[in-house]
Amino acid sequence: MEIEVIKVAAVTSPNLWVLGAGANKVVAVNAPSDDDASYIYDSVRSSGQQYSLVSTSIPVGSTINSVSVFSRCRKTTGSGTWYVVLRLGAASTTGPSHVALSTYSEYTDALARPGGGIWALSDFSTLEVKIVSFVAGSARCTSLWVIVGYTPPPSAFFHLFP
Repeated sequence: MEIEVIKVAAVTSPNLWVLGAGANKVVAVNAPSDDDASYIYDSVRSSGQQYSLVSTSIPVGSTINSVSVFSRCRKTTGSGTWYVVLRLGAASTTGPSHVALSTYSEYTDALARPGGGIWALSDFSTLEVKIVSFVAGSARCTSLWVIVGYTPPPSAFFHLFP
């Protein structure tokens, strides 16, 4: 199985988190995980920050085996939880809640295809990822991206041996 990391491309809606450090909200959550050097933070409890994704280079004809969201977040004050969401059209799949700790914590949440069914390569052209905070205080996110596990299509060339 092959793995592709799909970074965020652009801010979409909801757009309720604030840039804390870094060039912009996209750069702040893309690799590398640089903690407080670049991050976004929640400005309103139960708010979300959503992003579109960059184009994938997964080969046509591949079988999508898994889709996960990687996040790295921490609280700066207060207490509560945060979670990630995948959105595809009007459908969404929500990941499990994670207790916000005072040190950065990493999670990789495997999520089902929003709306059900089997993942298709075409889904990634409109798939969006979101982080939501329920921290009574403030939370920071320094990393947010999608990880796709896939099996490439079989080779079109067959080798015949005498």
